[in-house]
Amino acid sequence: MRPIFHPDTEERDFVLYPYHIFHLRLFYRRLGRSDRVFDYFAYVDLYRLGVERGDGFIDLYEWDVEEKTVMEPLVDYEEAEKKAFESAIIWGNSRVISWWLPRIEVVRHERAYKVFWIYEKDGEKLIMDSLDGKEYSLDAMAGKNGRGCKGPFCR
Repeated sequence: MRPIFHPDTEERDFVLYPYHIFHLRLFYRRLGRSDRVFDYFAYVDLYRLGVERGDGFIDLYEWDVEEKTVMEPLVDYEEAEKKAFESAIIWGNSRVISWWLPRIEVVRHERAYKVFWIYEKDGEKLIMDSLDGKEYSLDAMAGKNGRGCKGPFCR
């Protein structure tokens, strides 16, 4: 996916996080009314198997990178497609009343990678999401300072 935000520093590294993007078309049949057709864009996280709905197909940008910067997906295509279909059906059923499940057509699908920038700022290692620009402390994420929360409900 084309990065929107970049760190201010020139000395930076990155890691590519795997996603599978689907453009799905849902066809609903309805009794006594006209049929409905919806377009659904699913962004499936291939590491956590979560799905986010998008407004469209994001711009893709091709890079030549080293293998070590690319995270291996933990989910294969079939599982990602199944999760995208499930998400699309839940979303579509909240908008249409129908006796039948929709017929789903895959219009387009692509493997894409989200860029996470890794860099140092004021002596602290940070990681930045390239799509929303949020910065996170790498040490806090890796648990270098120990757990801040000691209770049973901490994650």
